[in-house]
Amino acid sequence: MPIYIDGNYLCHTSNPGGYREIKTDFFDGKCSEFIEGYRFVPSGETWTSPLGVVISGESIFPAVDYKTLERLQASFDEGVTKSETELADLQFQIVEMDAEYRKGVNSV
Repeated sequence: MPIYIDGNYLCHTSNPGGYREIKTDFFDGKCSEFIEGYRFVPSGETWTSPLGVVISGESIFPAVDYKTLERLQASFDEGVTKSETELADLQFQIVEMDAEYRKGVNSV
């Protein structure tokens, strides 16, 4: 999935203009909030932290506390699971309604 990085290597899920597009599967299935809590340093480039630590690319790492990102992703995953369950229930109801309808049509 494409992500976008700004001049400070922070990840974004959309490009308001001026960001670089990066293609990676690292974030597949992740919510926007999770993705936007990361930095992505492309191969051949470096980023220097405010503490002077130099990170060489290719590197992907949290830009904020990982526990926060983990909670955001878990909440997103829970919502997806709930939606999938609700969809499966609706599909089951439709199949049952269709069977009842066909039973009524065939008995005429």
